[in-house]
Amino acid sequence: MIPLHPKIVHFPVALLISAGILGILALIWKSKRDILKEVLLWNLTLGVAGAILALITGLVEEKTLVHNDSIHSIMETHELLGFIFSGIFLAVLIWLFIRKSKMKTTEFSVLVIILVFSSGLLGYSAHLGGKMVYEQGAGVVPMEEIISHGEHQHQHGSEQTDHQDEGTGNDALEARPEQHDHTTHEHDEPDQNHKH
Repeated sequence: MIPLHPKIVHFPVALLISAGILGILALIWKSKRDILKEVLLWNLTLGVAGAILALITGLVEEKTLVHNDSIHSIMETHELLGFIFSGIFLAVLIWLFIRKSKMKTTEFSVLVIILVFSSGLLGYSAHLGGKMVYEQGAGVVPMEEIISHGEHQHQHGSEQTDHQDEGTGNDALEARPEQHDHTTHEHDEPDQNHKH
């Protein structure tokens, strides 16, 4: 199955961070505030919809993603931040939709501050997603075999975590007694004709 999460996630990232930028512009550019608010509302609507789809696909594909404990730790933080910033953006969207025409400068300033803060959480979460792929190899097909045989492979849907040595099985080699190969080594026979 083709993974959908990495294909979807770029759209809400761009739309929601742009919403924060539009909010700042609307505060600075008062003569264009109304139209910027309208664009901001559309960005938030599409961005929140995309974020929800990204969350759903991420949760589904997490179950089949080949990963180890290092990837799992990053993924848990990435997932938690996804729920947090999606909830904040959704709340801001509802707030702006209800209060758009009645919102004064002070109230709108608070909304923009929240947007910028949430955009920061989104940016860090996106950084963690990239770190999983580009530093840890999560979702990279050639890396899956290495990860699956690597140290502390994490398996979902099981109470156990598979702990294996990274790639080479060094523990198994160290635990195995050293064997001496007699097939190629020649021992000198004692010289029985040696005279004292």
